[in-house]
Amino acid sequence: MATKKTSAKAEKAAETVVKAAKEKAAEAVVAAEEIKAAAEKTAKEVKKAAVKKADEVKTATRKRTTKKAAEPKCTVTIEFAGKSIAAKETLDRAIKAFKDAHKDVEVKTVDLYIKPETGEAFYVVNGEGSADFRIEL
Repeated sequence: MATKKTSAKAEKAAETVVKAAKEKAAEAVVAAEEIKAAAEKTAKEVKKAAVKKADEVKTATRKRTTKKAAEPKCTVTIEFAGKSIAAKETLDRAIKAFKDAHKDVEVKTVDLYIKPETGEAFYVVNGEGSADFRIEL
């Protein structure tokens, strides 16, 4: 009989331990769910803050880029002895003439000298000039 009593006590103790373990496991599941919910809430808050900051940066960038004044459209026309000479067109013609004659040379700078009284323009490209660097107007 002593064995039956011991067995019953052991069985009861085992049931108590199992019950306590189940309770602890249930508490752990609840705690894990609470932690998961808190982590999701924090992640949403961080994402929302990051989106807000990105919008602020975009807005600041737009403000900086729109503050620049647009370059005005300009034209220069030379009128002399009944002729009208557009400086931009003359400059474009000089660059084209140089490129046609010097295909392997990159044009970095151009200085244009318009002489309306002789009906011609002279140009200097990349700091180099020549008597051949001339166009008729």
